[in-house]
Amino acid sequence: MNANMLNILNNISYEMMSVIVAGLFILMVVIILLYITMKEKESAKKLLQLERSIEDINKEIYKIQKWIVESDKKIQNNEVNTETMDVLSNIKADVISLQHGLQSDRDYFEDKILVLEERLRSLGHFNTPSQQRNEKQILNLFKNGYTIDAISKELRITKSEVEFVLKLSELHNGDRL
Repeated sequence: MNANMLNILNNISYEMMSVIVAGLFILMVVIILLYITMKEKESAKKLLQLERSIEDINKEIYKIQKWIVESDKKIQNNEVNTETMDVLSNIKADVISLQHGLQSDRDYFEDKILVLEERLRSLGHFNTPSQQRNEKQILNLFKNGYTIDAISKELRITKSEVEFVLKLSELHNGDRL
């Protein structure tokens, strides 16, 4: 068989040999190109999977960032609400203390005005008919359920004067009001 091969090889010309080698070379190039194409398709698939994974990761990152921003806003709103409530409670306490102060000042000045009016009456600057009118008003207000303090403030007279009129009225009427 070796001899047959040698005969065949001797009969093949140089040109034929170059055609066979060229054909083998082309066949090898085609095989290499097919191999490269298959590997490129696999790489493209893997790259596509990688792109999808990166896109999914970016979506998750976006959701997490959005959640963080919303959480920060909620925390800030709670802090603002807490701060606002603290400020409002301080303001409320200040307003209440001012109301108490104003009421006590008002009571003090009303008492002073009543004392001054009483002194002016004692000096004779007021007419006696007004005193009679005051006695009737005191009795009417007392019968209607007003307290001594309320009557003195309403009529702008001292508490002692109201008490005095009520005591005299009880003596004259003989019964308690």
